[in-house]
Amino acid sequence: MEELKQLIAEANKEFKKADHLAYMTYPMVRETKLLYVIAEVLYNSLSKGVEAMLAYERLYKRIPLVPGCLEAELELFKDVAGKYGFNRNIVLMLLDLKALMNAKKDGPVEFVRQGKFVICDEDYGMKVLDIQKVKAYIMDGKEFIARMNHVLRSVKV
Repeated sequence: MEELKQLIAEANKEFKKADHLAYMTYPMVRETKLLYVIAEVLYNSLSKGVEAMLAYERLYKRIPLVPGCLEAELELFKDVAGKYGFNRNIVLMLLDLKALMNAKKDGPVEFVRQGKFVICDEDYGMKVLDIQKVKAYIMDGKEFIARMNHVLRSVKV
C-alpha cells in the first residue's frame, strides 16, 4: 500500500513539474532545449501513473506480477485502460516519449532549429520536438492523471 501511495504522489508531483515547465518557465526563458526536459519529466510522470494503476490492480490480485520492462507493463495496462475508461492513446504517447528518450541517449547529433529541438539517429532519421507537440502531450497527460486520481481516490496519500 505504501508503494502505491508513493507512486501516486510521484506521478502527481512530476506532472505538476512538467506542466509548470511548459506553461510558466518555457515562455519566460525560451530555451528550446528545455522541451526535451519537459518531455522527460512528463514521461516519468506518466510511467509512474501506469505503475500506480498496475500496483492497484496487483493489490487486489486482478493482474499478475510483471517484469519491470515498459512494454510488458503497457500490454497489461491496455486491459486495465479499458476497464477504467482511460484513453488508449496514452500507451502510444508513452511509447513515443520512450522512443524520444532512447533517440536522445543513443543519437549522435541533436540541435535546435527554428524553435524546435531535433534529435538525429545514426541513419539521420529525425525526431522533432516543438512546444505545440509538448503541450499536446501535456493535455493528454492531464486527462490521464485526472482519471488516475479519480480511480485511485480511495487510496489516501
